[in-house]
Amino acid sequence: MGEENRRSAPRIPAKVPVKLRPVEGATPFMVSADSINISERGLYFQMTGPMKPGTRIELSFTMPSEVTGSVAMKIRCIGRVIRVEPDGKADGRTAVAAQIERFETIVAEA
Repeated sequence: MGEENRRSAPRIPAKVPVKLRPVEGATPFMVSADSINISERGLYFQMTGPMKPGTRIELSFTMPSEVTGSVAMKIRCIGRVIRVEPDGKADGRTAVAAQIERFETIVAEA
């Protein structure tokens, strides 16, 4: 069975700005990233800098209406990094897959 068939929520290609930071440790600042695709249960994004599988992270971004099924929503969530892939591109960005463990809506956008 391919990876696509194991997913319980469809992924939607969406490039939205993401702010993130590790939940544990001494990194009080947010890091900027860009999503590649989003689902109700996860996020695949690119960032500059290191990230390790298993890291719990706080993410803030706008969930597109294509994912919510209604209006776009600004959310904050806690997730866990499940995969890290060094990017082969010259910009040196890293691709990261994170599973969303819980989230809260910050503001619903029209």
